Amino acid sequence: MKKLHKLQSQTAGPVWGLVFGVFMTAVGIGLWCCAETTYSAGRTDESVAVASMVIGVFSAVYAGREILHRRNG
Repeated sequence: MKKLHKLQSQTAGPVWGLVFGVFMTAVGIGLWCCAETTYSAGRTDESVAVASMVIGVFSAVYAGREILHRRNG
């Protein structure tokens, strides 16, 4: 019973954060391209795309940093 904590994955959180970050960055790039190609797109579409990319990049960088620190520590 004392070894139950060793069965649980310690890197599942940062891995999902990395996946989320890459996904949000891809969504932001897609929104940006869609906003640039359509004539009726407003400034709101571009700001949502930029916000999505910023959230995705920060999440991916933080999750990658956590993965590297857990591997080294």
